[in-house]
Amino acid sequence: MSEEVSQELKAIIFVTSGTRGDRLLFKYPWERQQTDTSKAIPRNPYAVKVTEDFQRRKDHIITKQGVLAGLSDETKAHLLGVKSSLLCGKVFDLKIEEVRFVGFPVLLDDVPDSGKSGHKILSFNIAFVLQATHGPWIVSCYQDLAKQLTVALKHEEKRCHYLSTQAKIMTTVFDEVASLPEDMLTSPFETIIEKSELAKQLQQIYDNLNSQGLAHFYVNSWIEINFCLPHKLHYLQAGYKSFKKQPEFIQKSLKSLRPYHGILLLQSDSVLLESLPVDCTPALSRLIQVANPLRSLQMLALEADLSLFQVFQLVCHLVYWAKAVIIYPLCETNIYVLSPSANTHVSSKLVEDFTQQFPGKSLPVELAEFSFPTQLRQTQTAVNQPGSTDLKVRMVVWMLQRHLLIQLHQYIIFVPPVRRRKHKVSDETAKVQILADDWSIFEGGLQRSPSFSDAASVTSDESITLSTPGMLVAQLSKSPSSEFTTESSLVSEENKMYWMMQESVFANLTAEEKECIINVPAAKNLDDLRMFARLFPYFGGRNHIEEIMYFENLRRSQLITLIEKFKDVLILCTYQDPAS
Repeated sequence: MSEEVSQELKAIIFVTSGTRGDRLLFKYPWERQQTDTSKAIPRNPYAVKVTEDFQRRKDHIITKQGVLAGLSDETKAHLLGVKSSLLCGKVFDLKIEEVRFVGFPVLLDDVPDSGKSGHKILSFNIAFVLQATHGPWIVSCYQDLAKQLTVALKHEEKRCHYLSTQAKIMTTVFDEVASLPEDMLTSPFETIIEKSELAKQLQQIYDNLNSQGLAHFYVNSWIEINFCLPHKLHYLQAGYKSFKKQPEFIQKSLKSLRPYHGILLLQSDSVLLESLPVDCTPALSRLIQVANPLRSLQMLALEADLSLFQVFQLVCHLVYWAKAVIIYPLCETNIYVLSPSANTHVSSKLVEDFTQQFPGKSLPVELAEFSFPTQLRQTQTAVNQPGSTDLKVRMVVWMLQRHLLIQLHQYIIFVPPVRRRKHKVSDETAKVQILADDWSIFEGGLQRSPSFSDAASVTSDESITLSTPGMLVAQLSKSPSSEFTTESSLVSEENKMYWMMQESVFANLTAEEKECIINVPAAKNLDDLRMFARLFPYFGGRNHIEEIMYFENLRRSQLITLIEKFKDVLILCTYQDPAS
């Protein structure tokens, strides 16, 4: 694990503003003082004292040890202390050179005084120090944690003056350390951690976020806070380098969720159910109990007696917390390949765990079958050993849970063999250019109007999920490209092809590209040409075959037949689905 990911959070700072001004009461980590004076360089008593090391401030605001340096505690207190009511109760984001301070300051003007004389806190702020290079996704995560923490502390201050008590402990330690002789001076933060419960919690938050990406604690043993950094959880679990560079991939993946997708739990359902909080919604428990990698989300919604919208929300929650991943339901036509980040060492712990789970089987041998993209039906175990399909599915599920395999999908791309010609355009091409462009068969894009047919299933004849009884099969709402109505009686059969080529779906094609489509032998059949025109918006490499089957309510055999007929202008590419 790289240091960039492990040390994402550089420091935590606790600042208060009150009757005694702005004070930095705690920070972690802090600068360690030199204890070995034998190697210290003697100072010249007549030298001019430099109050600020500008070069260090410029190049080393954050040291290699992760300590925030170059700025004095007084300067940090003035920067992070917020006294204005206009700025409190809002996200705090301050960038200084390569450092970013993220927080959520809170005003305590509506909190009754404890009645004790002394310093009164008017506002406070808990700031998380990050590298300024982090994107808005990471910044928003820490802003959310800062808001949860400061709001909880304000609540406890109203209830039992918890914040004032902890601040008093920290202030007392500062006064005690300041009264010590110069040769006995130590960092007050070491003593504060020993005496202050709040300081211990801030230290634990720092350590847990950097090491695990999780923070689960109770403020004053009363208010529960459960927080995670999803990009760090997924990176630590699977080593996905893309999440380190662009953590917003998770958000994009959740936005790409479709009813035909499935869910794969990364833990057993019993372990996952035990980890749920007491006040967890019963819907989540029902979904976990019926979760099956062979079934789509729409089928799980029926089995759990939940709406599809509820299932989407619960699945997004599980994926966010790295308890599950999005997959396409397992079927014989699924294509899998060995993950680039898979641990293939023959003596790894995964090999031992695999042997214990599947006696008589070897993990390196099973992984070798997926050295190249392979369909599940083509694996040697499924072919050579009849009746072993269930075992193979369980082994593939085990490998997917450990991120040893990745699933690939087939995408259709329109690539005509267009060649620039120096001679005059042919008569057929000229006819395509002259025909009027006044027929609007295809309107809109790939979006479907909301309807109850969203619960329809993928009508794949090879899909394992179709064998489940009680499944609701409904006709999908028609795609904008599914209707073809023309006044065919007004034109001859020969000219129908050219009228179709003038429609908006082919508007961006050149005359030579249109000619290539017309020259395909299958284009002479108007039914085949209509099907090609209907599916043409999907031939840009953004929609895989399973998605086309869902949107257009087609069988896989129909798509494969069409691709074979128009193989002169269509190619198949295999790569990952952005959603999974």
